[in-house]
Amino acid sequence: MKNYIVCSLVIFVFFSCENNTDSLTGLFNNTKRLNHNELTYESDYLMGSSGKMLISDSVLITLDYNNERMFHVFDIKNNKYINNLGVKGQGLNEFLHPYSLIHHSHIDFLSYDLLDNSLKKIRIDSLMKGAIFYEKMISFNSISNSMVIPTKHNHYVGFGLYESNMFKLIDADGEDIGLFMDFPTDKETKKIDHRNVALGYQGSLAINPDGDKLVYASLYGTILGIYNIKEKSVSQEFLLVYDYPQFTVQNEGGSMSSPITKDGISAFTDIYVTDKYIYALYSGKTISKLGAKAFEAQYIYVFNWKGTPLICYHLDIPVNNIAIDPDNKKIYAISNLPEPTLVEFEIDL
Repeated sequence: MKNYIVCSLVIFVFFSCENNTDSLTGLFNNTKRLNHNELTYESDYLMGSSGKMLISDSVLITLDYNNERMFHVFDIKNNKYINNLGVKGQGLNEFLHPYSLIHHSHIDFLSYDLLDNSLKKIRIDSLMKGAIFYEKMISFNSISNSMVIPTKHNHYVGFGLYESNMFKLIDADGEDIGLFMDFPTDKETKKIDHRNVALGYQGSLAINPDGDKLVYASLYGTILGIYNIKEKSVSQEFLLVYDYPQFTVQNEGGSMSSPITKDGISAFTDIYVTDKYIYALYSGKTISKLGAKAFEAQYIYVFNWKGTPLICYHLDIPVNNIAIDPDNKKIYAISNLPEPTLVEFEIDL
């Protein structure tokens, strides 16, 4: 039997269950099954390997990690597929490896380019016209950042392979302010090189629209944390821990690696946030048994920004990534049917 722990300031709740998904679902008084609607368009689109998604007004953007062009653009209000944009390269308005999609304003969004170590601001109107233009907002000196997100305090919060701690605050000039918080681990893991721990604790990050709260969800362990971001500090608001990532250390020839063990699971495969809610897409499947299929998930756990469990959605098909409209009325997702396909689920929160 495994222990399940939820910590929210002074609240401690203990559960035990034999199955991760059953245990998490048991937290929620409200569970609902959702049936998908496949979205069809006059223009065909071919998606390679879907990545993060973002909705800005009536425009849905999704990353594609296995295509010549890296952004797919949909007009969800008028039910149109706009285009596939964003060439890989180092030339004007080209990208190396856009890793995230971050809301910035109603006219643009941001993407952190992992290999270019920069945040790029992309105009939405250019996408709608079939072109892509960006402004390099800021470049960072450290190659240790896996993701960087702007906050309301005119600075940035970084997440990556740091020698200590979990988050880094970075000022407007790209200089480090300090390191904060750390991954929840057992005693044995604390003895490992922290950069290996960070590799094992890879996951998703999202910031609330106000820019002062951050959520982290672990890809390989059932961990979800909510953090308050202030001018000179990051503090924990809520922490859910059911199990830790199962990984080993293989550091050879100057390289670092933390491969998942045969018992390792795919946990939170994606998160998406609105001003009111956190939507956490969860698999719970064993990677060694299912391979890539383990990263296709059918459960979405919804929390508020205090960490209160609100509702569990059980999807009728497995999906890879999600986005939610600002009114919390529809969930959009990519599902392999068998080709990567945009689908929607109606909700009412």
